[in-house]
Amino acid sequence: MLMSIAVKGELSSVTRHSSGHWYFDLKDGISSVRCFLHAARVANLRFEVDEGIEVVIYGNISVYEPRGTYSINVTDIQIEGEGALAIAFEKLKNKLAAEGLFDARYKKPLPVFPRRIGVVTSPTGAAIHDIITTIKRRSPLVDVLLYPSLVQGPGAAATICEGIRVLNEVFPDLDLMIVGRGGGSAEELWTFNEESVARAIFDSKIPVISAVGHEVDYVISDLVADLRAPTPTAAAELAVPHIDNIRDRIRLCSPQRNFGSMEELIESNARKCRQLMDSAVYAESSILENASARLRIAGIDLKSLDPMGILTRGYAVVKNEEGKWVSSISEISNGSRISIRFANGQAIAEVLSTEVDNG
Repeated sequence: MLMSIAVKGELSSVTRHSSGHWYFDLKDGISSVRCFLHAARVANLRFEVDEGIEVVIYGNISVYEPRGTYSINVTDIQIEGEGALAIAFEKLKNKLAAEGLFDARYKKPLPVFPRRIGVVTSPTGAAIHDIITTIKRRSPLVDVLLYPSLVQGPGAAATICEGIRVLNEVFPDLDLMIVGRGGGSAEELWTFNEESVARAIFDSKIPVISAVGHEVDYVISDLVADLRAPTPTAAAELAVPHIDNIRDRIRLCSPQRNFGSMEELIESNARKCRQLMDSAVYAESSILENASARLRIAGIDLKSLDPMGILTRGYAVVKNEEGKWVSSISEISNGSRISIRFANGQAIAEVLSTEVDNG
């Protein structure tokens, strides 16, 4: 069996079996060879491929002995030529657009003053240097957290997706994320055209800036991200405001004062805060004092209405034999028993006679 071969040709007669396996022919102008791609390897394809696309396949020659036929057990497929790459790009772009992954309604707003920014890129490339240098120059107090990843070749898409997932799950307090790399050829940038990367960016709860290549480069991740930056340096500039611009805006917001320094501005605002606190304390004290006075007055009024308070002034209240309050002479009769309540006790009496007051 021939191992680890590479064959160039055009895809033809592609059959996608219900099991997930692919069967297809690889042909040129005069011949063709049957190929098999296992379902597990289909899931790892880095490109959207279909019939008519020119590719290079990698794999092993196998022989079906009963018939004496040869086929290739495919381990990987690479698209050959910029024309084929363009076809694959358009196919995936149309697919994701139809699903709504590029729609403006899904774009998350970027924070105006981010404090922590995550970056998914190569730890050794020029992109991370440019991003960190630019952010620290513009906003020195912003923290930058790097998730090191591959940015091209086999496994690159998986590490980028893992980086986006980890930053979302482990560092959900990040204000912003930059995903990208520096310039390169179309093949070198292709990782950012892969469907898995596009979906990882779309699923991110943290806003994402896509920063891939140079200004002329355009990839799928640019379309699905919350914002596209033409370069990694531009991504850093879009991510954070310049500290000098912040100072200028503060001065414009306070035209009546000519602050000589940030220290003066801070001290002025601190004085205002202290004045507001003093006013709040005084207001709270006044509110409590007024409430206390109203409570005392209400207590006096309530006490004046207390029946027991009236009894201390020489009055009494009467109940009939059923224990009901007597408020009229007509409610009792001669010979009935009544109870008379005084301030310090009660007496039981029998009515000898009644007399109606005609006055």
